[in-house]
Amino acid sequence: MMNRLIMLFLLLPLNFLAFGQEGINFTDASGLRQGVWSKSDKDGHKIYDGQFKNGIPYGEFRYYYADGKLKTVSEFTGDGKTVRTVSYSENGRKIAEGNYRNEKKDSTWKYYSDYDGAMLSEENYSSGLKNGTSETFYPNGSIAEVVNYRQGKKEGEWIQYFEDGKMKFKGEYADDEKNGPFTAYYPGGKVNLSGAYKAGHMDGTWTFYEENGEVMRSEKYSEGAKIIEKKQ
Repeated sequence: MMNRLIMLFLLLPLNFLAFGQEGINFTDASGLRQGVWSKSDKDGHKIYDGQFKNGIPYGEFRYYYADGKLKTVSEFTGDGKTVRTVSYSENGRKIAEGNYRNEKKDSTWKYYSDYDGAMLSEENYSSGLKNGTSETFYPNGSIAEVVNYRQGKKEGEWIQYFEDGKMKFKGEYADDEKNGPFTAYYPGGKVNLSGAYKAGHMDGTWTFYEENGEVMRSEKYSEGAKIIEKKQ
């Protein structure tokens, strides 16, 4: 009886050790990660902790700065390829949030000021490329700029605003280059200048106005080069 108790006592540490190995950073016989995982760098600073099932991440993963402060919280769902992510600055403020799909940015992403938490911009993505409307904001929350994208390239309407919400200028993009009519405005709403771009260059007649609406001068351009007309 005594010998059996001694043997049981000697085996206990081994059982606890085996349980600890399976409880964290465990890889099964097929080489798949299972259960809770935690990774640190060579200096012992924690990089992340999270959990896996059959090699696929699921649930909440938390990533850390070298000083241990929370850097990012990611929520894995479904097949582990869809991730909802919120990132924080070292002072604890939320600075970005959005989704990843197949490790690429997807759908709407929002970015915030590290100083006061105000929204800086809102962008739309598809397969890691900007796609749709991207907006930037002034500190007071009003829109500063709206740019449209198609598969990573600027395409369509492009507008900037003054801080009070009045239009600053309006133009267009085609295949990532300024293309089409362009009009800029004074803060009071009167036209400042108007013209057109072609393949990224000023082209045709550009007209410049005084703030009272009177024409100041007109200039002609060809592929960005100003045309100097010879006097008769």
